[in-house]
Amino acid sequence: MSTSSEEQVPLRPLREVMRSMVGAFYIPAFLSALSQHAVTIMLPLYALQFDNGPALAALMLGARGAGIMLSDLPAGMLVTRFGDMWIMCVGLGMMVVVTAAAAFCDSPLGLLLVSFASGVGTGLWTMARLVYVTDKVAIEQRGRIIALMAGVQRGSALIGPALAGISVHTLDYAATFLIFAGIYALSLLALVIAAKGEKGVGAEHRVPVGQVIRQHARVFATGGSVMILLQILRGARLWIIPVWGATLGLDEATIGFVFSASSAIDLIMFYPAGLMLDHLGRRIALTPALLVLGASAAMMPFTQTLLSFALVAMLSGLGNGFSTGIFMTLGGDFAPRHGRGEFLGVWRLVGDIGAATGPFLIGALAQFSTVATASVATGGLGVLGACVLWAFVPETLQRRPVSNDDNE
Repeated sequence: MSTSSEEQVPLRPLREVMRSMVGAFYIPAFLSALSQHAVTIMLPLYALQFDNGPALAALMLGARGAGIMLSDLPAGMLVTRFGDMWIMCVGLGMMVVVTAAAAFCDSPLGLLLVSFASGVGTGLWTMARLVYVTDKVAIEQRGRIIALMAGVQRGSALIGPALAGISVHTLDYAATFLIFAGIYALSLLALVIAAKGEKGVGAEHRVPVGQVIRQHARVFATGGSVMILLQILRGARLWIIPVWGATLGLDEATIGFVFSASSAIDLIMFYPAGLMLDHLGRRIALTPALLVLGASAAMMPFTQTLLSFALVAMLSGLGNGFSTGIFMTLGGDFAPRHGRGEFLGVWRLVGDIGAATGPFLIGALAQFSTVATASVATGGLGVLGACVLWAFVPETLQRRPVSNDDNE
């Protein structure tokens, strides 16, 4: 099976590549993620101000996830039609408008529409950004470039919600939404300045989605299946830690502190994960992510003390850290030169299905059995994913002989 039909991107020194990506990639990624994590927290909390608040708060997250999923395929086709730069700008611009609109929402329906539109904007921005980095970065460096971006986003996840909380406490929700709309606007401005004179990748070569699915059915069936299992494991981690912590009788503050410790381990792994992707190979980097995430899920029901619970939670953070950047990196590796936008649209849809359904599947299993059974069953998915990976998914890292190290 061919891993990709893309033309090879010229291999340049890694520092040069990173410098060239700052304005159009890293700065917009940090600023937009700062607002994204803040808004994701604020929308459910703001929903609690209305009647039926808890139910509406849950719908906020569901509506945003639906917006992302429903935008995957259209985003891929739009990138093909208009180019990655244009669609990145459209996605960020949409989030500026939507976040500002949230400041003036006074009804549950309006808030749901805002949440859904926020997901659509996120989907457009994320898809176009993936096409951009796939086109600009050589396959031997792609893992580190994407992992660094993922690390930037993880760092913003530690800052954004805290800033949102301080702002809401000091001011109010309306002012806070407007502040983060402004941060989205700064992200857009940085992108526009960096993109001036740069020709985005577009698709002079449009390929029907159905044809893309038929041509790459094996990739979606094998690599896509592994990504679904990985996304289920990632989603399960977000469910298992707080639920099992509550089962142990721990209070919210303690559980939150443990989860923060887990997230800190996750954060510091971003660059080692990128090095593994580019130097050891995609499969070797992905295997510990699957196995460690699976092991931590299976071990969680056997924790009976705060210390053991915290250690296993931190182990799950380590596993999630190993997976940093792998979804985007593999998608870029497999993506063909012609029909790239459509391919990546399908690829993202596959992953988003796993991310969206994972918590519901694990929760349903726990409902009909026990939390412990659901956790152990989730652990088995890690082993299954590793088996499928090594049996059916080829290594996509194909290094070219170079005279100087690409880190220079």
